[in-house]
Amino acid sequence: MDISGEISERARAGELLSAVELDALAAADLLSLGMLADEVRRLRVGDAVTYARVAEWSGDAGQIGEAGEVRITQLPDSLAAAVAVITGARAAAGSRLLTVGSLFDIIERSWKSLADVLAQLKGAGLDAIAEAPVDRITNLEDALQACFDADLPVRCLSLQSPMTGSRAPMLLAIRSAVTRFPGLLTVAPLSREQSVAVPTTGYDDVRAVALSRLALPSVPSIQVDWIQYGPKLAQVALTFGANDVDRVSPLTDETLGRRRTAVEDLRRNIEAAGFKPQERDHAA
Repeated sequence: MDISGEISERARAGELLSAVELDALAAADLLSLGMLADEVRRLRVGDAVTYARVAEWSGDAGQIGEAGEVRITQLPDSLAAAVAVITGARAAAGSRLLTVGSLFDIIERSWKSLADVLAQLKGAGLDAIAEAPVDRITNLEDALQACFDADLPVRCLSLQSPMTGSRAPMLLAIRSAVTRFPGLLTVAPLSREQSVAVPTTGYDDVRAVALSRLALPSVPSIQVDWIQYGPKLAQVALTFGANDVDRVSPLTDETLGRRRTAVEDLRRNIEAAGFKPQERDHAA
């Protein structure tokens, strides 16, 4: 199905598309959708593609490499142990950004009230929370408010599980959150988990990226995960509205030459897609 001229013009103008309009875009010809999303991202954010070298904390400072961010992806069972892990990671990270991977993982443990837990994690040296999965957190906006009150900003809204059916309700929920919290600048629309029974296709993935770009005019960064989705899909996603790449390896292994390191491979892919690579500002 072709995209109507009215929807295209509203998208280019940065107007808020309705659920009906988003569903119409979801049913549109994929290449036309991608071209519109690419045009909109260039109008809104230009041709720069940001990326982050992220070290996933394992307790080994030698694995931090050239990371700009150290991310704690696994929390221990107790709050006291979590505080100890953050304290140790803070000492090893130095001036680098120190984050915990998922707000849902903190909430799920039910250690104390969320406000009390966040205050202790902040006191131990945590700078921010890497992401909040919108499909897992009940009362999302209340949870986000608690994070910002604790001076622990959430850096990305994400999706944990694969979606079936219309994406419009999820996109509208994200739009509500970013309207209330203008500091939310990044959305990762591709699920962190994959269905074994019904895996997504690359076509589904780039359609999700394009819809997010068109549905969220106030969000500057639409993100893809380098490790999970790989260079091929990441490169194509850049032409469908994405402009941020997360979790690039911070380690520099020059066994095969400098041009074959992870960051140089990424930069080469970005440039081949016609964009300008720029390492992300890691300020919390």
